[in-house]
Amino acid sequence: MRIVREKIWIWFLPDKERPVNRDVWHDSGGKWLVFDHLEKIMALAHKLESYIDSGDIHGAKCWNGDPSGLNVYSLDKDREKVKTILETCNAKRRKVWEYDYAWGKNVTRPIDFIYSWASKFITILKSYGIRGAIQLFKDEVKPD
Repeated sequence: MRIVREKIWIWFLPDKERPVNRDVWHDSGGKWLVFDHLEKIMALAHKLESYIDSGDIHGAKCWNGDPSGLNVYSLDKDREKVKTILETCNAKRRKVWEYDYAWGKNVTRPIDFIYSWASKFITILKSYGIRGAIQLFKDEVKPD
């Protein structure tokens, strides 16, 4: 597993790149979001190493604040398998599924969708404070 550190994100990627069908990903790609303290998130990410390298999990990323959130990427067809992997690796609580691009699918599960966004917002505020969260959002929406 390759680890790539950016200003905000820490990426956990397979050692060997795999092609991604963008059309399939836009229709059914998503992520399990797991929220916890950064130390536990990093330990979980390392437990996922063999699953990422084997292709069972597409990849993952977390933000570098504490508390943190880990995005564990997979296609919808593999969602339950990845959930089981996460539970095997002790991510038993505070996780929710969210689609990346198929927003229409997200709103068909409004409780999960609201929980996902509320958890992200609260975790970011706890991680960075109000001023830091505002700067984070500015940095994320700023064109490269």
